[in-house]
Amino acid sequence: MSHSLDQSVATGAACDLKREDFFCDTLVNLAGTLENYLGIEDASTFIARVGGDMGDAIGALYVDSDGALPQEIEAIGAILIDLKARIGGRFRIETISPTELVLINTACPFADRVVGHPSLCMMTTSVFGRIVSDATGYARVHIDEAIATGHGRCRVVVSLRRETSDDGHEFFG
Repeated sequence: MSHSLDQSVATGAACDLKREDFFCDTLVNLAGTLENYLGIEDASTFIARVGGDMGDAIGALYVDSDGALPQEIEAIGAILIDLKARIGGRFRIETISPTELVLINTACPFADRVVGHPSLCMMTTSVFGRIVSDATGYARVHIDEAIATGHGRCRVVVSLRRETSDDGHEFFG
């Protein structure tokens, strides 16, 4: 018996699969599997580890000729906004002070796939935390609103001074 494949199927003409979507879906599905089998907290720990490694790698892309990240909070904010824009985020600075940077995001790089997968917020937490702490020596990152948890935006607070607050995750440079 001979099997023939319709030419449009054989060439993928009817398939709208793109590399970016494939990798994004892979990560979202991995996070969902971890959340289902291990729980949100343990899944977040795994995602945080990956995010920390990504933060180190991404931070290295923004160093100056001496191999250092800028220490000025305005320059650090610009780096965080730029890196997220490059991967599909829409961050902007809400407030900035010598002790705190607050960013608002209206488009998650994971798009709507992130809804219901709050462990993926650890990518932002860890990437921001690694970059800021590498630049300044310390960061505490807290996401108090997230698209992943049903908010219409993300609100990320990056503290540059050590506090007694239990909110967020601490990073040391």
